[in-house]
Amino acid sequence: MKSFKERMKKVNLTVSTKTADISGAGPEALPPIASLKTSTPNQASKQRILRKGITKVSDIELSAMYKIRGHLMESCHTGMEVLSARQREGHGVRPQEVVVKTRDKSTSFQTGWEEREWRETTVAQLNMPNIESMCEYIGVYETRSKYYVVMERAEGMDLFEHLQRGHVSIEDARQILSQMLTALEAMHATGRIHKDLKLENVVVDLQSPRMRRASSLGSQTSIDAKLIDFDTVQDWEPTSPKARDVLGTDGYIAPEAYAGEYTPASDVYCIGVIMYRLLTGRFPNRSEIFDDKPGENWVGGPAMKRIRHGCLGRPLG
Repeated sequence: MKSFKERMKKVNLTVSTKTADISGAGPEALPPIASLKTSTPNQASKQRILRKGITKVSDIELSAMYKIRGHLMESCHTGMEVLSARQREGHGVRPQEVVVKTRDKSTSFQTGWEEREWRETTVAQLNMPNIESMCEYIGVYETRSKYYVVMERAEGMDLFEHLQRGHVSIEDARQILSQMLTALEAMHATGRIHKDLKLENVVVDLQSPRMRRASSLGSQTSIDAKLIDFDTVQDWEPTSPKARDVLGTDGYIAPEAYAGEYTPASDVYCIGVIMYRLLTGRFPNRSEIFDDKPGENWVGGPAMKRIRHGCLGRPLG
């Protein structure tokens, strides 16, 4: 679990996990959270046919398709690199800038089961509906030693960087929230939950040349927001067992998740935290609550119980 980090027109806001309680939260009235579909993986498999899979290629074949430019950012995952690349022209493909996440087979996975699970969830993400507010998986390739996940490159900066440079206007926050809920609805409709929504996983272009739409106040807006990171995404259904470990980022994790209960509502809680931070510049909970140490993120452990009770505003005992 990643450690806690800190990297208006007046408004009277009460944070809620119900979008119906957020007045004007988007260019149009947003649907209540109950309308966010929560199909089970089995139901989702009947609704769509997986068309794409992991493609085996040689290193030479891969280099013929993509020119790797270099490191884009650091990764906190063992055996993973995040690279900048350009798709080469040919076979009817128009060149474009992409992001490539590589995973070294010998160091990224502790067990064969973990690798198989990663393959399954990656293929599912590869076949997600094409949603403007969700970064698209273009292709996934396998060589003898590595996996290569090729993703659309989102324009702009992540929301953490935007807040570092100054506040985000209320109207921009409404647009961002609306687009994130659209991405979340699509994910939940396929029986999947994210588990780590946060400022750093949302890239926003405040002046996108391809986005021109009416705002909730009748003016024009050019906000283009995209969810970019899917390393923690998992299948979910109402009968899914409780998690054994707490995943996510302190400050965004829903209280019930500290007890191993991850659901679509846990993702909606994260969106509520993002909204709170955009409007106030701070987290809804005090930072000293999150005092766990590495290795203490197992469900049922004293640190997770203590943090959960702190988030709920009541003492442990």
